[in-house]
Amino acid sequence: MILIVTHSQDLTADLVIRHLIADGRPFRRLDTDQLGRPECHFGVGEEPFLRLGNERLAVSRVGAVWHRRYALATVLDGVAPDYREFVHRELAMTMDAFFEAIDPRRSINPAEADRRSGNRLIQARSARKLGLMIPDTLVTQDLGEAQRFVRAHAKSVTKAIAYGLLTTGDAGRQAYTSVIDIRDDLSKVAGCPALLQEAIEKHYEWRVTTVGNRVFSARIDATKAPAASDWRQRPDASSGFELATLPSAVSTRILALAADCGIVYGAHDLIETPAGDFVFLETNPAGQWGWLEVTLGLPIGRAVADELIQRAGNGS
Repeated sequence: MILIVTHSQDLTADLVIRHLIADGRPFRRLDTDQLGRPECHFGVGEEPFLRLGNERLAVSRVGAVWHRRYALATVLDGVAPDYREFVHRELAMTMDAFFEAIDPRRSINPAEADRRSGNRLIQARSARKLGLMIPDTLVTQDLGEAQRFVRAHAKSVTKAIAYGLLTTGDAGRQAYTSVIDIRDDLSKVAGCPALLQEAIEKHYEWRVTTVGNRVFSARIDATKAPAASDWRQRPDASSGFELATLPSAVSTRILALAADCGIVYGAHDLIETPAGDFVFLETNPAGQWGWLEVTLGLPIGRAVADELIQRAGNGS
């Protein structure tokens, strides 16, 4: 049995599910926003189990699990504010007990690998060790250090260390990569670690997706939107990418980085400079990829399904 962990608004999961259906592979989909109800909850008896409707799925039946996306349980909206955090922790701990009972080798991605590869500071150290070029970077809460760094570079940016979600709910504000200069008020670094980075001149921005030992690459022409510091903010972000082949030496290092982080799936962002150099920016172990399959035909869903099937073996 293959378990897909996502949420009810996630359409990308269907790009994998269709292959599992075509291959006749048994699977279950868990929409985590529906947890916390009698018909959808984790529990522990003789072994951890997951209740999905009328089915009680014992953890021993799970041959592979895809940790695609998580969402807050909507039942928390109906919990009194004083008890909401308590209920949230209880739900999380019960879920952890279930997934902890599954061999990490059967997971995409293992939880510890997700944690390490989701930290930009840890992944940057691995990238440098493996021979990837990375921008000059400083993380600090010292105003003087921050000012000196910004002065030392012709152009600098700031970005989140882990991921940029600022608020939850319908507002869902994101912190994107943003250009900064010495005229900006940098005093707020005193209250939160700030990641500062030299801005790299761009010809192309690359999104490289790795699944196991397979590499899928696409690029967007940065010269067509030179003011954009983050391609995610471009109006053509979903349509402006084109298929492109990454140089083999760079592909080899990206696969080595994924292996070093212990991840099966990864979305990697790189810059190609006008001189043709490739600079590594970050890895997102749960980055989006659906638009690349839909617009460019990259068979990423097939690759994820194949990895899940391999890990599940012949179990039901």
